[in-house]
This record gives sequence, C-alpha cells and structure tokens, in this order.
Amino acid sequence: MKQRFVMVAVLLTITLLVPVVLLNSSVLPSTANLDNTVVNELLNELSDDWDSIKDKKAAFVPEREGISYEVLDNDGNVLVRSGTGMPVDLGRATSERYTIRDIKVNGEVVGKLLIDNDFTSMMAATQEAYIKRFLIIVLIEAVIISLFLLWVYMNIVRPFGKLKDFAADVASGNLEKPLEMDRGNIFGNFTESFDIMRSELNDAKQKEYEAQRSKMELISQLSHDIKTPVASIKALGELLEAQSTDEKSKERLGSIVAKADNIDVMVSDLFTEALTDLNELSVDLSEQESSILEPIIKDADYMDYVSGDSIEGCIIVCDPLRVVQVINNIISNSYKYADTKIHLESHIEDDCLVVSFTDEGGGVSNDDLPMITKRFRRGENAKGKPGSGLGLAIAYELMGKMEGDLEVANDDKGLRVTLYFKIA
Repeated sequence: MKQRFVMVAVLLTITLLVPVVLLNSSVLPSTANLDNTVVNELLNELSDDWDSIKDKKAAFVPEREGISYEVLDNDGNVLVRSGTGMPVDLGRATSERYTIRDIKVNGEVVGKLLIDNDFTSMMAATQEAYIKRFLIIVLIEAVIISLFLLWVYMNIVRPFGKLKDFAADVASGNLEKPLEMDRGNIFGNFTESFDIMRSELNDAKQKEYEAQRSKMELISQLSHDIKTPVASIKALGELLEAQSTDEKSKERLGSIVAKADNIDVMVSDLFTEALTDLNELSVDLSEQESSILEPIIKDADYMDYVSGDSIEGCIIVCDPLRVVQVINNIISNSYKYADTKIHLESHIEDDCLVVSFTDEGGGVSNDDLPMITKRFRRGENAKGKPGSGLGLAIAYELMGKMEGDLEVANDDKGLRVTLYFKIA
C-alpha cells in the first residue's frame, strides 16, 4: 500500500517539476557566437585609427569576417557602419541585443562598437527551441497522466465497478456470490466490510427462512387440526337442524352451520396460504374438456345465484383440483360481499377460454381494485364481514401456476372477475 502511494507521489512530483525545469532553462543567448579574436582586433584597429574615424559621419565600411558593426562616439553620433538598417542609438541596439563594446584610447572611453547579432534569426531559433521543449513537456506530461489515469482505473474505478455489480447481486437477493477483493488495494478494508455484510445478510436470510418455514408449518398443522372439529360441528348442526321441529331452533342451528362454513373457508384459505409460502402448493397440469367447469360451478353455487352463458367447448390446460379452489373462492366471495345474482359469461379469445363472473353488489372503489388480489388486502366493503383477505389472492396465484390469468374490474352493476384458461 505504501509503495503505491510513494509511486503516485513520485509521478505527481515529476509532473510538476518537468515543465518548471525545462522552461526555466535558458534558450535565449545574450550574445551571438562571436569570434573574440576578431572582435578584439577590430577594437584595436578602431582605437589606433580613432583620430581618422572620429570626424566621419555614417561612413560605410566593409564587414569584418562576416561581422556587421557600427561605431558611435560618446555623443551617440554614428561614425561608421557596415550596412544599412542598423540602430542609430544605444537604446535600440540594446533592445535588439547587439553586442556593445567600449572603444578606448589611452585608457579613456571614446566611443562604442555595436556588433549585429542577427536578432531576427536568433529569435526564430529561440522560438523553435521553445516549441521543441514545449512538445517534449507535452509528451512527458501525457505519459505521466496516462500512467496516473491507468493507476486510478486499476485501483479506484475498477474496484468500484465490482462493488456496483456486487450491490446489484445483493439487491436481487443473490447473497451467495462473494465480493472479490484485493487486500492491498486502497479500498481493500472497505470492500472486505461489504463482503462481511453480505455474509451476515445471507445468514440472517437463512435464519429468517427457517423461522418462516417453521411458522408456516405450524399454521398448516393447526389449520388441518382445526378443520376436523369444525367439520364435526357442521355435521352435527345440520343433523340437529334436520331433526328440529321448532322454527326458532332451526334458525339458530342454521346460523351455527353458516358460521361453521365461514370458519371452514377461512381455515382452508390459511392452509392454502401456508402451502404456498412453503412452495408446496403444487399444480398438476393436464389437458381437460372445458365442460368440466360447469359441474364445478354448479357445486360451488349452492345458493343457485349463477346464471348466464354455457361454457364454450374446447380443450384447456388446468388442474381440476385447483380450478375447484379458484371457482369456490370467487363464488363464496360474491356470496359474502355482494349477495346478489351472478351473471356468467364465456367466450374464446385468441388462445384463451375466457370465463367471467359478474355480481350486482356495486363493485369496489377504484383505490381498492388493484389491491384485492394481494394477500391480506380487503376492500372497504369488507368491514364487519369475516375473512382473511386470501381468497382472491390464492385464486390469482393458482391461475398463474396453471398458465392462465385472473383479472378483476368494476362493471356497471358490480364486480367482474374474469378467468383466462390456456387452450391446449
């Protein structure tokens, strides 16, 4: 870990120092590459001939071995020059980087020698040198930045990408896949903590599953145990009702039988719900004549409320036992909440047999409608009436397992429950 930080620190330091070192090194010479011997000889000649030179005025003289020069007296007057376009004062000569030397006679400065350093060429060479150094800096910086970005990707971006995938797995409930981590990584301890969290969540999930399974098994067992005495109470009530000659007693016994029926339905729902949660509510699909639906509907409709179309003839995919549960739940719900006539409709639509049951109980509110096929959810019209909110939920799940569907909607007069059976 420390070695990686040292490497990053070195790269950043180099990144900062390289341009400073390269740009601060001088690329602009103060003077041209002059031959000092020639310059000294020229100074000596000017000193020796000063008496003949001092009275001249801008006289032209030949260059000395390729050196262009100009001579000024102490008053700044141009005495001789080797070409045109040369400066006429010391200020301009200084700004154009001329080499300036004193002309002495008997130790006294009598004038100035100005030597042309070819400033234009010198600036062009300087500019070229700066461009070369700038390109070198850009190249070095690009390499350093690329190395740094590679380090950032390998040590920061990629680990966070793995962490993102890990979070997606956890969110989807996949707690078995461990989070791969490099303990030497900058986020090593951080990712290790997340993997510990995953492991703890997985353990908690398993414990919750076991607890839920134990609870559902207990409910299943209790439901089964309750159904036996309820059946006995119902049978005894029916027997006493049949033998009784007193109308008041018959009414009370009929009420007992009806309550026993309600208890039996609720216990059956709880039993089915427990099996669903335990993934033991199996569906055995087979191809059946659609005519099997008519006796199932007739058996469930013991109050003779159902009337309407006959079932369209076709071959459907279903589990007859589960179809009984579905239709019993739909009709018993209508008895309980609407207590009206039920209109039956049947037709074939695409690859489905569509069977709908419509009561005249006014339906449910639009807010409750999407929720009544959810577990333990009941509409506002269910207040004060026995039930657990499982009937339609179980019917909806069973239809899904039989490769069909169940839909609920408000009709003009009441609630319409529609079943879709897949045609073989």
